[in-house]
Amino acid sequence: MSLHEYVIDYVEIYTPMAKALAYWHARALGFTITEYAGLDTGNPGISSYVCRCGDVCLVLTSSYPMLGLTVNNDINAFIGKHYCGLKRFALRVTNVEDAFRSSVGNGAFPLKYPHTLHDKNGSIEEASIKLFDDNEIVFISRENYGGAFKPGYTEVSKGGPRDRSIFTSVDHIAAEVRINESNFWTKYLRNAIGTNLVQSIETCEENKTGMILNINQSHDRRLTLVIAEPESYLHKSKVQKNIETFGPGIHHLAFVTDNLIDAIRKLSERDVEFVNFPGSYYDLLRENTELKGFDIDALQQHGILLDKEEDTYLLQKFIKPISDRPFFFYEIVERVNGYNGFALKNINVLKRAEEMEILKQ
Repeated sequence: MSLHEYVIDYVEIYTPMAKALAYWHARALGFTITEYAGLDTGNPGISSYVCRCGDVCLVLTSSYPMLGLTVNNDINAFIGKHYCGLKRFALRVTNVEDAFRSSVGNGAFPLKYPHTLHDKNGSIEEASIKLFDDNEIVFISRENYGGAFKPGYTEVSKGGPRDRSIFTSVDHIAAEVRINESNFWTKYLRNAIGTNLVQSIETCEENKTGMILNINQSHDRRLTLVIAEPESYLHKSKVQKNIETFGPGIHHLAFVTDNLIDAIRKLSERDVEFVNFPGSYYDLLRENTELKGFDIDALQQHGILLDKEEDTYLLQKFIKPISDRPFFFYEIVERVNGYNGFALKNINVLKRAEEMEILKQ
């Protein structure tokens, strides 16, 4: 595997209550809890659950105080600042040392130098580099390991074949950053891990979103990082308000599904709450002659967003934030006929719909 061909190995979320959040992922979103680390596995002061669905691997981690124990300060600091959010994502590589050396040599900021974790099942190599204010990218190699998730974790349940009909993989990871930072981090990612800027929405008369957006992608399209920043400080966009209220960082995680309507039905039966969109949005879709072949009524009924490029299209649905801090949330997408865009036109349609709703008031 070259440095430009990455597979997302896992995504880790820091949260005040990992056990409760793991339960919600299992009961509401259809994940299987497969591994666990905590006091009874030799990890005092930490509680961590590995949840899987399709090829998605989420690690939910929290830290709790114990007398005489002062470790896990990074977990406590992140939770104190962000409450519940995505801390890191790991990229599987063949050689951690080579990946780390190349990345740092090209300008990445090192956080954790290459090191090895051991147990009776073998060893795992890891290293990490900085991303944004409080996030990190991990390089991981599992070639010499045959155990559960990592040393210090124990298997909870084999779980059988996971239900791939809900989520199959991670589609993209999205962040919101300060003014003038999106190009900095785009260049940083290109130098550090070899992603390329494949799409962008810039300041222009057609852009009514109040933001600038960069889509960064590995050449094999397995890794996609979306970075948004406020277009201007003169008028506060939603992105600017988010940053002022919650700070910059990773904003949401998008999952792929093979059948969005079926996924919505299954999740609704489990009382999952979704984000709703104004009826004006669907009125605008009905006015678009390019979308005459679509059942807009069905899209509105299910609260689905639609973006079309030639004979390909994208369906989107957003799950409400997973914690009481309304910043980090999940998105579900279905890509049809090889759609490879990121609904940049659709963002403007949503903005127009919001303006129409305001005028109605």
